[in-house]
Amino acid sequence: MRSDGRALDVVAFEVSVVDFFVKGAELLGAPRSVAAIYGIIFASPVPLSFADVEERLEISKGSISQGLRVLRSMGAIKTAEVSSDRREYFEPDMEMRKLISRFIDDRLHKQLSAGTDRLTQLKRTVPSFEADGVIEMRDRLQQLKSWHDKTRAVLPVIKTFLALSKS
Repeated sequence: MRSDGRALDVVAFEVSVVDFFVKGAELLGAPRSVAAIYGIIFASPVPLSFADVEERLEISKGSISQGLRVLRSMGAIKTAEVSSDRREYFEPDMEMRKLISRFIDDRLHKQLSAGTDRLTQLKRTVPSFEADGVIEMRDRLQQLKSWHDKTRAVLPVIKTFLALSKS
């Protein structure tokens, strides 16, 4: 992180916030650069342009461009109105409800839909004869199917709860 003449306590805050999001991204398997970009935008009290992000973080223009695209598609950032400049500025979308809802729609729903097909394929791989452990294999597959079905059943409830908690 570069300070570029900014107050050291402000830079220290930004470093801490970026680190917080990077550590969270590591847990979720998300790219560090995307987390760092979100962290610097989140930490800033004013909207940041592409050039501002580039100036503060030591990552490539390509990574910044891709990271901003990912964050926009997730609903994590939004374009901000800055009248003094023609550049595009970004600020965090502070509505966690929208972020979680979009994550459910984009990631979990797709995974669960694909999971149905994968479970069908898995069922075909269980030996049909009475080999060692075949009963345990069938039980484990049934447990996976149960977890899958319960997750699919609870998603609409979660989305309804998120819709009700708009305030």
